[in-house]
Amino acid sequence: MQQVTVNNPTLEQIRADYRVLDGSGFAIPEGVRLISHEQYADNNEVPVEWVVPNGLVRLFRWLGPVSTLMYALQLFQAADRSTVILVNGGSGGLWLMLGYLNRLPFLRRRTLFLWDVFVEYLLGTEKRLKFFPLIKVKTHWKEAIARHALAGYDLIVKWSRKQAAAHARYYRLPEEKFIFLPYKSNHSNKARHSQDALCSVSLGRFVFAGGNGKRDYKCLVDAVRGTDIPVIISATDPAVRKSIEFLPNIILIGAPEPAFAQLQSICTLAVVPMIDSGLKGGGEANFCNAMWHGKPVIACCNMAAEDYIIDGTTGFVVPSGDSELLRQRILELWNDPEHAEQMGCNGHRHVMENFTHDLFIRRLLRLAMVLGRVEHKTSCAKCKK
Repeated sequence: MQQVTVNNPTLEQIRADYRVLDGSGFAIPEGVRLISHEQYADNNEVPVEWVVPNGLVRLFRWLGPVSTLMYALQLFQAADRSTVILVNGGSGGLWLMLGYLNRLPFLRRRTLFLWDVFVEYLLGTEKRLKFFPLIKVKTHWKEAIARHALAGYDLIVKWSRKQAAAHARYYRLPEEKFIFLPYKSNHSNKARHSQDALCSVSLGRFVFAGGNGKRDYKCLVDAVRGTDIPVIISATDPAVRKSIEFLPNIILIGAPEPAFAQLQSICTLAVVPMIDSGLKGGGEANFCNAMWHGKPVIACCNMAAEDYIIDGTTGFVVPSGDSELLRQRILELWNDPEHAEQMGCNGHRHVMENFTHDLFIRRLLRLAMVLGRVEHKTSCAKCKK
């Protein structure tokens, strides 16, 4: 793909093509500051200040919600009109607290930038409160809580275009509040720790699939049923493991990192079968990691795969649940090792050009800076009025 270079991209240009953030002439906006509740590397092009939890926050750390609220207030206090607060949605309830605080009319609104939040996991099933079992928390209550918190954010990053659109529709929020930015190969940020030891052991040719979240292993089992193709499936969740049907050619293991990465690096091809449901994907890191290891990827995914895999070049995109087409694609690559190897090479190059850890962090922080520039200009214009 041809490199796009824009020194001062707008949010609209980024929505159209995230690669406008990659230009070497990107201009860091003056007067914009980034702060966060987590530490970022000191050598980043764009500095991010870590707001260290104060003594009061640490004093109440045994009382989770109170400590979280105090920390959210500390972040608010540390931000001025030119500050963007970067929020990792995987940080427990902090993102909820910040979203709600930003909607309170008696507090000055801050600029909030949210990434890596999967509200779908929080919704879950209806459960009773541990401390008050007479109350059952309804799913629609959770949906309302999540919607109001999300409404407090200025920009929310999602890992595929379809995810961004689905969240806007589901929560009845403006589409411009969501933006697609591709995820990364986590393995591209790590040394190949002790990989050589495993690579020196010949496991022969095999298909590898792994992960717990929203995996459709029934589709994969049906696809390889009756073949002699060895398939290694790695799942650590007991419920997921229990759902996988035993076949003579399937080996079920539970491989945490770095063993997971090691198996991915020596397989013949990787399959990522995803259930088509809800608002999110879940296989984005898996797509990127397998390609980074130089393996062709067959993804059964309707939500995100098309934003990462070049169908027919770095692997294949198959509709979720289509075991027959998945079977055809597996056999196609299994019976043509040269084709599979070429696809793997293409995939590695694709990740190196688009989905490495360093590229992801640079894009994320540049996007936050662009948001800060927009909000800073808006704020200055209001002040002049």
